[in-house]
Amino acid sequence: MPDSPVTVVVADDHPVFRSGIKDALEKGGQIEVVGEASDGAEALKMVRRLAPDVLLLDMNMPEMPGPEVAAALRDDADAPRILALSAYNDSAYIHGLLDAGAAGYITKDQHPTAVREAVLAVWRGEGRWFVPIPRKPETLSPLTGREHEVLVLMARGLDNGAIGERLRIAENTVRNHLAAVYSKLDVSSAREAVAWAWENGLAQR
Repeated sequence: MPDSPVTVVVADDHPVFRSGIKDALEKGGQIEVVGEASDGAEALKMVRRLAPDVLLLDMNMPEMPGPEVAAALRDDADAPRILALSAYNDSAYIHGLLDAGAAGYITKDQHPTAVREAVLAVWRGEGRWFVPIPRKPETLSPLTGREHEVLVLMARGLDNGAIGERLRIAENTVRNHLAAVYSKLDVSSAREAVAWAWENGLAQR
């Protein structure tokens, strides 16, 4: 048990989830939640101001997605250990997060107690609290985190409007992201992009 509490910033755009996770993390006295952020940009500023031991970072947030926050913190001298938290569990997404600087990865369907134990394990430098990671694909995704999210949701059958609502972005922004996806993947249609996503393990449920 640490001599002083492990300090944690929780970054997630759902206040009810943040509240529940905060209660679970602080139960037992080993962890102190020193800050709560509702978007990626706020999380980045808060971490640099508070210098926590661990950042529990949701990957799908407004303003600045989790992978960009992790990448921005990677070279900071006082960067915390990052435990990535996401609903996604596919190979390219997880490996992209690890490459961006995350020290661990856990899915949102885990019990809050498991998240608490994962935070402590990441703080100790242990890697076993990753979710089971699929084999790394031979072809890494050239997409940004947001482009990846848009492609995954399209592959799961959502139209542009529904994708925009899910990610809290304008429908025109969705179309712009898809144009970038098509260009980077060298495809000319949604069908080809979705086929690429499934072939490369990006659209696993």
